[in-house]
Amino acid sequence: MKYEVDSYILEYIEDKNTYYIYFKDSVEKDCQIEISKEIFDTYTKSKKAYVKIKNETSRHLEQSTLTEEELYHRAFNSIESVEELVIKNIDKEKIRQALNSLTETQHRRVDLHIINGITVRDVAKLEKVQKSQIQKSLQQGIKKIKNFFEE
Repeated sequence: MKYEVDSYILEYIEDKNTYYIYFKDSVEKDCQIEISKEIFDTYTKSKKAYVKIKNETSRHLEQSTLTEEELYHRAFNSIESVEELVIKNIDKEKIRQALNSLTETQHRRVDLHIINGITVRDVAKLEKVQKSQIQKSLQQGIKKIKNFFEE
């Protein structure tokens, strides 16, 4: 199972139960290093932060290519009211609270599968459990989140 991130690739080889990171060094030479599970897990967790930074950067780049007419249009036609901003912040807080109501295992699996888009099969491989266990945990976690919003 491989995870490609901008400048490196993470790989877990199930048969050997080993974790690797691949990257190019400063002279563009391909490098492969075996890493521990803890380091692998840290890199996969940092992917979320990486995606956030990448999205923020792309937004800034997108704005730098806008014409004056587009900027004028955006400035006067898409102003969010204070009420809309407050509602958005309340919704974000509710989602945070719903996720915090999950067990640590459910939260981790929801984060990996739903938020980061890793397949159920790959999550099962990462955690060295059966796919059905991941599916059941996800179903229970989603049910808890739904119940949280129905209260």
